[in-house]
Amino acid sequence: MYYHKRPLKYVEYGKVFPPPDEKVWDFLAPAYKWLGHYCGYCPQVWLSRSNLSITGYKSSRMLKKRQHVIQKRSDVKEANDSVLFGFDVIKGFPVSYKYWEMILMFLHDKKTLENINKEITLELNQITRECKLDKCMDEETIAWDRCNGDLNLFLQKYLFIEEDQVVVPSLNLKSAKQIICKDERQKKELRRMGFIEDRIKIKNIKQRAW
Repeated sequence: MYYHKRPLKYVEYGKVFPPPDEKVWDFLAPAYKWLGHYCGYCPQVWLSRSNLSITGYKSSRMLKKRQHVIQKRSDVKEANDSVLFGFDVIKGFPVSYKYWEMILMFLHDKKTLENINKEITLELNQITRECKLDKCMDEETIAWDRCNGDLNLFLQKYLFIEEDQVVVPSLNLKSAKQIICKDERQKKELRRMGFIEDRIKIKNIKQRAW
């Protein structure tokens, strides 16, 4: 099952696109632009594959810890008022979660793809050298070391593989096989939009510790 979390205010009975620019173009904007060079579109709609914790659904505890990311009360309220959509099959562009997190800090706006990729390569080379010296290599640095500093090979073998998340340019919410919401208010609103009642479930999902 592929899962997509979406604030209720941006849910539509049909095709949806990434949230409005003011919700997307934050500190992650350079990263989304960089990914767009490879997947062919930007911004992206993100889905997790099997792993609910990646979606951030019902993650109020995480939001409190990341006050530098979401500072406005309205943003926190909106993020908490989300619905989870589940799909049987999604053909998207794969992005491995752990390796995406690994390079995310290096995806700054360096104007050109070449400059960004040069910085990623330099930074990962340095981190791997230090880990070797300290004898603290982990799965991610071992993967980079196996690629001998070849970023394109690293992207092909480790980052852009279907493990636990994919991105798509748009998503048809009407085709969701499972819809998880938090209360009767959300369920009533989803029914009003046209979603099939048998597919809507109220569940209290406990988020994995961050």
